[in-house]
Amino acid sequence: MATSRRRTRYLLAVLASASSPVAAQTATTTPPVQEDRGAEKPAAPAETAPTTTAAPAQGWSDTISYALQFEGSVAFNPANPGDHLNFGHEFSDRANRPLFNQALATIARPVGTGPDWDVGFNLQGLFGTDARYTPTIGLLDGTFKGRYQVVLTQANVVVHAPVLTSGGIDFKIGLAPGAMGFEGTDPATRPLYTLSYITNFMVPFQTVGVIATAHVNNTLDIYAGIDAGNEVLPGKSDNNGEPAGYLGIGLNHLLNDRLTILAMTRIGPENSLRVFANANRKQRYWNDITATFKASDRTTLVGEANYIRDDGLDASAFGFAGYVMHKQSDAVTFNMRAEVMRDSQGAFAVGFGSDTAFTNGIIGKPDIFVVAPPTTYGEIAAGLAWKPTQLNGKSVAVTIRPEVRYERSLNGTRPYNQLTDRDQFIFGGDLIVGF
Repeated sequence: MATSRRRTRYLLAVLASASSPVAAQTATTTPPVQEDRGAEKPAAPAETAPTTTAAPAQGWSDTISYALQFEGSVAFNPANPGDHLNFGHEFSDRANRPLFNQALATIARPVGTGPDWDVGFNLQGLFGTDARYTPTIGLLDGTFKGRYQVVLTQANVVVHAPVLTSGGIDFKIGLAPGAMGFEGTDPATRPLYTLSYITNFMVPFQTVGVIATAHVNNTLDIYAGIDAGNEVLPGKSDNNGEPAGYLGIGLNHLLNDRLTILAMTRIGPENSLRVFANANRKQRYWNDITATFKASDRTTLVGEANYIRDDGLDASAFGFAGYVMHKQSDAVTFNMRAEVMRDSQGAFAVGFGSDTAFTNGIIGKPDIFVVAPPTTYGEIAAGLAWKPTQLNGKSVAVTIRPEVRYERSLNGTRPYNQLTDRDQFIFGGDLIVGF
């Protein structure tokens, strides 16, 4: 029995800086890690000049856009777990508790795609409960410790260089969203309120570094980048002191402009030196491929496959998620996601039992984590997005997204509701208001 306890403590410690921990109980111990993705808001379109007058030339500052967006939500769990935790969730993690997820402020300027040099930027900050899961260690991560926190999700400069290839090369320099994965931090860019297991546990969130996109031709893009690691600043804030980086390709305008494919791989150490003395030499391998197919003018299909391997944890996981998005009318879209994820050693899927657990998981500090044994997770979610363009005769930017979600362990383990149930039922949704 003593041997079993020692092994459990060791495995939990091993998780301290990975995307999650290993064991079969709620524990106060060393932590896991997590990541983030996000899509940038497009610049606001320029106003159309009267047909009788030539449109004035736009200056650099005329193409800067400003946006402010708010999101609130609730995720009801009929099992009403005593720890108020929806296991396997991040942004929708608190059961039966209303959340103010985000106040998201964005200032951005896109770069051109033509034959001239151009410079743009993205600056985005987030206040709310979602900030607990989107930190960058060393950058505002100590400003708040409660449920509501403040983070920067983007702070980068983008340079378009018309060199080497027909479409030139774009360089994004600074703090930017992770380059792989389908779902983003900005709720307006994803079809459903809740996030997939792949998004929560198997793709990076923010990185600080440089990523280059070479537009080889109208069909092929090539990606390469280097950064400090997942959700850390270079220098003392890096949990291990070694860099990581991306390689990938994008295929565009396939099948008469109906299919796009993005395949990305990422390699680098992500574990904390607080937990592993040799963390700098233990690599994590992230691999993701996302295909988007426009089946018709109203229906879009997306498939995402992912495989992750961590040498420090001696653990791997893989998963697949499929999406159907059908636009019923200008105001209503029906969305569905089905997913299977295999956490082969129980080292990636986790519940964060406190408001600081996610950040401490990256750093390698003790906190409260709910960890489960090796599990094959199945999940299906369905919802609709209602986006009325006018209310009471006034233009609005409002989205209401009710959602029903069912999750189940497909191999008999009990990861849900304080490790007592094979399945978990969630219904709720969110409200997004933009300006």
